[in-house]
Amino acid sequence: MFHRAKNVAKISLRIFIIPSAPLTNSYFLFNITFFNLKLFVMQKLLFVFCICLLAMACNNQKKESEVNTETTAAKKSAVPLPMPVTYSSSFEMGNPAYAAMIVQGSWKDWQDNKMDNLKSWMADSITIITSGETTIKGVDSVAAVWKRFRDGYSAVTDSINAVMPVYSSDKKENWVLVWVTEYNTNTKGVKDTVNTMETWRINKDGKADMAFQYDSNQRKQ
Repeated sequence: MFHRAKNVAKISLRIFIIPSAPLTNSYFLFNITFFNLKLFVMQKLLFVFCICLLAMACNNQKKESEVNTETTAAKKSAVPLPMPVTYSSSFEMGNPAYAAMIVQGSWKDWQDNKMDNLKSWMADSITIITSGETTIKGVDSVAAVWKRFRDGYSAVTDSINAVMPVYSSDKKENWVLVWVTEYNTNTKGVKDTVNTMETWRINKDGKADMAFQYDSNQRKQ
């Protein structure tokens, strides 16, 4: 069997060495086809390489943007204040749901004379310091005082000028700030306008447990 294999190898070698026109043409066409295939593959690889470079550039640009934003925020928070701040100077935007809760409870329900809803958003131990420097403690006391004063108006229209939920990052507390213009008509038909700012603290249970009130005329006290 080994002798036959040697003969077959010699015959195959001779066939390969003897040139012929059809074989030469086929070899030439094979070279052209192989060259075109290589060119096609190289073009595809170049395209993929360009896409990868573009993706890397975009990713690096995003990271640089994030770093710049963090650096800017750090610089802003690092600005020294000319006077000491007793509570906190580190605030960021808070939960919008708390803003909606305060606008509904303290203003929409007050306007619509629905004082029975206070316990749904006020903590039982709430403390409110009014613009007249009166302190009201406990949700039941707040409800009694607010009902008495609201009954003194035949019509109330509240215009919310601004509302902003904020979070004290160092004290870990949520607050809601509200600026309002209130148009009142008392039971005698006398009208007045009150500009008010309220600051509400929200506890861990999502209820208001403290409020400070400042206005150009006394109200809700």
